[in-house]
Amino acid sequence: MTLQEYLKEKTELLSRSGVPEAENEAWVVLETVSGLTRSYIRFSFAKELAEVVSSEVFSSLEKTYELRSCGEPLAYIVGHAPFYDLEFSVGEGVLIPRFDTEILVETALKALGIGDFPFPETDAPIPKVSSEAPFIIYDLCTGSGCVGITIARELLKRSIPCRLLMTDISEAAASYAKKNAQEILGNKVAWEVQIADLWPKQDAKKAGKAGAGDAADEARDAKKELRADLIVSNPPYITKDEMDDLSIEVGKHEPHLALTDGGDGLTFYKRIFEGLKDHLKDGGVFAVEHGYMQKESIRKLMPGYITDVVSVKDYGDNDRVTCGRYEETL
Repeated sequence: MTLQEYLKEKTELLSRSGVPEAENEAWVVLETVSGLTRSYIRFSFAKELAEVVSSEVFSSLEKTYELRSCGEPLAYIVGHAPFYDLEFSVGEGVLIPRFDTEILVETALKALGIGDFPFPETDAPIPKVSSEAPFIIYDLCTGSGCVGITIARELLKRSIPCRLLMTDISEAAASYAKKNAQEILGNKVAWEVQIADLWPKQDAKKAGKAGAGDAADEARDAKKELRADLIVSNPPYITKDEMDDLSIEVGKHEPHLALTDGGDGLTFYKRIFEGLKDHLKDGGVFAVEHGYMQKESIRKLMPGYITDVVSVKDYGDNDRVTCGRYEETL
């Protein structure tokens, strides 16, 4: 069997198994497992498979194609997934980054005053954070960290300082966020990952302990300094009923904790909006991803202190992100 025949055979296997873009995924597996470049593979099409890969590599290829044909996500198999113009490490226990989520990053960058890229038309301007850099950014339900890390990297490219704080309740997800932050941001950006149920824990050293008189005032002031200029989140929003309709690839392999709240899909939005008073600066902006049919339901949950609300469509023309401003005086 030639290399070309082998690749065709595996493309047909993946296609029969219902894998989307079967030919592309067959190529990705071959390149990743064998370590061969795409150009080398093309030039070696006519060679016998045994001339190109060792028996050990062949065994690994067979195992990998079998896993993929059974629904194992390609990103888990190869250990990484693309997002924006970056690659993020992923594996069992962490949500795989999706293209639709990139509009959340771009909405956040708009809120930070960056407008040097194309952006979908909206009914109103994206609200801008009222403060100046360095920005404090919270990424809640961070997963792989793809949203917060990409925002921080885009700021870094423009020499805009920030401090990034990412939270996730899952230890597995938090470990991937740490790995990705270290690999992509290193020590060029101040970042932290906390294992927390949505909101980050306040730094006692900075916030102090509340007491009587001046001490209590100082503690409150210190706590305010830790508030975010921008809060972003891609929380679990798939409803309990919708979980039954997910593909085997997603429903069986990706963490349910990151996909659904087990109910109407709105639980985390309620918690985020209620927590803005304690975690977002006056005049700060939030942006949340949501399902394409959830825009109106989310807006109905918003308290009166949220203003300048705007929804943004993704590049598939679906409502995907809603953002707004927190006004402390309202």
